[in-house]
Amino acid sequence: MPNWRLAANKQMSKGTKVVEDDLEEQGEAEIGELPSRVETLIQRLYRDPRYLLVGKVERFGRELIAFVEGCTILSATGEVRGQALLDGEYEMRGRPDGERPHGEESLLEYYLSARSGGRPPLGEEELAELREESWQYYVRRNFSFLLKDFERAREDAEHNLGIWNLVDQSQASDADKWAYLKWWPWIERDRAVAQALWDLQQGDPEHAATELYRAQRSIEQFGDKHAAQYAQEEPQGRSLCDHMSQHIATLVELLREDEKLPVSLEERLDQATARGDMGEVERLRGEMIRRATEEGV
Repeated sequence: MPNWRLAANKQMSKGTKVVEDDLEEQGEAEIGELPSRVETLIQRLYRDPRYLLVGKVERFGRELIAFVEGCTILSATGEVRGQALLDGEYEMRGRPDGERPHGEESLLEYYLSARSGGRPPLGEEELAELREESWQYYVRRNFSFLLKDFERAREDAEHNLGIWNLVDQSQASDADKWAYLKWWPWIERDRAVAQALWDLQQGDPEHAATELYRAQRSIEQFGDKHAAQYAQEEPQGRSLCDHMSQHIATLVELLREDEKLPVSLEERLDQATARGDMGEVERLRGEMIRRATEEGV
């Protein structure tokens, strides 16, 4: 069992190391830590999104940085004083700000409940309130990643996917919908990464590999479906889907090297189908059915 799983559920209140070295230059993982290159990737992907970029802040000098730290309970470089921030600003369960809109745990729960009167139409004000709620869950899940609380990170991502589905099924205009729906690849990346890292903590690398593969494939399909809309927003650059897919691919590569992450049955099935190896296709399908049956017992 890799060392980082020995302290899988322990929340870290100490700051994480500032990442400025190349991934290849990282040392061995310490007890209670992710493999070092995975740790580096997580630190790069998940910082407090409310905060300024490292380079911009550091130009102001250490004195101002110390002042900002005191105000925000953060280090200027994005290091985590995460437990302090969560203790001081956010609730650990339920809606991050502790509010109970309309007596429910969250706005999402309100709109999904019978008390909402059958899901009233989402107007501009309601959509703005849902975006604000999703932002709170987004900020908290970033800190959950850095605190290695992958179960909470997954739950907060799933909450925002619930908002996504609510908006998608609403009667809002296409433009208002797209302003939120375009972020689905980001949310799905976070859900899959959190689920996979939690799976590895639980000693289930096959499920971790499956989650990452399914998410990467779904994000790429979403990008193909909405290529024209993304192209209008990023005519000279890669779409959000390309970035999210690449992040997952990078994590998979690192986990295969450092954690011996297997190739999932689904990925092997797709590869066999692509090369026309029908014997292998049938074998893999049988194996998937066998495993699904065993899990259902």
